[in-house]
Amino acid sequence: MITISVLTQDGGQRALQMDSLVFPGGEVQVTVEQGAPASALRIHAHLDSSQTIMTLLMATDALRRAYPGLPLDLFMPYAPYARQDRVANLGEAHGAKVFCNLINAQSYRRVVIQDPHSDVVTALLDRVEVEDPLPALRRALEIIGPATLVAPDAGARKRVQKLAQQLGCQAAFADKIRNTHTGTITGSELSGPLPAGPLLIVDDICDGGRTFTELAAAIAARQQQEGLAAPLYLYVTHGIFSKGLDPLLARFQQVFARNDWRGDARCQLV
Repeated sequence: MITISVLTQDGGQRALQMDSLVFPGGEVQVTVEQGAPASALRIHAHLDSSQTIMTLLMATDALRRAYPGLPLDLFMPYAPYARQDRVANLGEAHGAKVFCNLINAQSYRRVVIQDPHSDVVTALLDRVEVEDPLPALRRALEIIGPATLVAPDAGARKRVQKLAQQLGCQAAFADKIRNTHTGTITGSELSGPLPAGPLLIVDDICDGGRTFTELAAAIAARQQQEGLAAPLYLYVTHGIFSKGLDPLLARFQQVFARNDWRGDARCQLV
């Protein structure tokens, strides 16, 4: 979804009309409102598909033509292709670099993103700013009360540990269990002692959600073994939820996200 705002000289802000259509051949066309008093322009882009990326590029061109010379900022919470941040096999494309080159070619005054998954993305994007994740996490904690933050895998450890320190929370760490013969992930387990209170698993992206449901099952089994009973929560910045929320809500008391692809009211936006 793409929306546009105009910023005025007196500090005001209002929505700018944008119309888009897709021709039978798949081509996108965009038309923007002209003549609005503006000192700067802002695009907010929720990029959930390749077609939306093309709509963003067309909207950018339309704005440049309708409002030549005005500063143009891009607010893009989710950076697509961040999970393709390296070439793992010969013959593959470097997806993150291709996408970031497209964004850089638009010469936005600044590009504001949230939780980019990979430091490669922030290195590749020009004039990029990463929004502070703490306010959203604080809003989640205000709802659930004091909790231990849980890193779901080794890749999230440093980030979650830093967030816990900043929020004054305890941190716990989980690891994925691999079959040493095949390399296949067979489950998850919580390392170290099991905290007695509520647990909030924190990560950047939830796609299908299997990582989180398996970890939740492992934690629930340990809680039962150790005679503990405490609620389990999930917080993700980008909730793709490609398998829906039902499998997650079967394991978690509440799911929090900053961005929700599904529009499911059961996901608490923070």
